[in-house]
Amino acid sequence: MVKALSIKPDWMEEFIAGRKTIECRTWKTNYRGPICLCTTNKKIRGTIPGYALLVGDLTDIQPFQRKHLKPAAMTQMPDTKSYAWIFEKIGFIKPVPVKGKLSLWETDFEPQDIPDNIPDSEIPNMLNAITYGLGQQ
Repeated sequence: MVKALSIKPDWMEEFIAGRKTIECRTWKTNYRGPICLCTTNKKIRGTIPGYALLVGDLTDIQPFQRKHLKPAAMTQMPDTKSYAWIFEKIGFIKPVPVKGKLSLWETDFEPQDIPDNIPDSEIPNMLNAITYGLGQQ
């Protein structure tokens, strides 16, 4: 079991594409280490709701500043006091259906890395198969 964080599917797409390494939150935690990044069940066309898809190392949390905008895939500063959750070593895991929760929560599974024999070029096909299987065409 590992700690997990629920993220709206459209923001998860930014992590998946490699454009996002910072998550903006209004709260912070003392925890540092691996976190399973999961999508909420919110259905947004072309996204993958309700799945654990990535694991990243939460290495730092800082008060959110302008320098965090681009790595957070944001264009404007948040309206309320917020924190930049800084992730490193973000990697794909074998997708697992989940029901997200608020705050940090414990998974009831151990995330499994995608086997090394599956080339990176095949990962988008795996994710597309889930998306299409959910009727999100």
